Amino acid sequence: MFLSTFEGVIDTKGRVSVPAPFRAALGGTNRVYIWPAFDGRYCLEAGGDQLMQDYRQILARMSPHDPAREAIAHSIFGRSAELKMDDPGRIKLPEPHLKAAGITDRLVFSGAFDRFRIWNPARFSEYDAEMVSKAAESRAQLEAPFQAALSEGVLDTQTSKTAGTDR
Repeated sequence: MFLSTFEGVIDTKGRVSVPAPFRAALGGTNRVYIWPAFDGRYCLEAGGDQLMQDYRQILARMSPHDPAREAIAHSIFGRSAELKMDDPGRIKLPEPHLKAAGITDRLVFSGAFDRFRIWNPARFSEYDAEMVSKAAESRAQLEAPFQAALSEGVLDTQTSKTAGTDR
């Protein structure tokens, strides 16, 4: 899982170090896939083999003639770059991707559960403030799943663990 936020700097050779926790979350592979976010966020989406496999499975369940499938496949697979990390964990972000995200010399890595995002720091700051506000407004949406888990006996409120797991 990709979590937390890290700042980075692009070196003189155009490389940036992927944060160590993100390298670990990639599951030991040295491959990173990136593409410009297609939802208007003006950042780069990134992930590893598992995320790409998940997208392949989702898209395979859609009709090959579905315009939404074609648009999503193009936006992810057609606009992505497969990057290889070197031994110290650095990648070289392609210029078109940097331009699409408005990244010059500094950037922010932001964890997003099954993927991470790479941001221009100013854009990330705006996004962060917006998401914190939305999360505060959305707290009530946590109530129904919590109550359902509690009534089904899969949530142990004494230990904050879900039954059958070690979380």
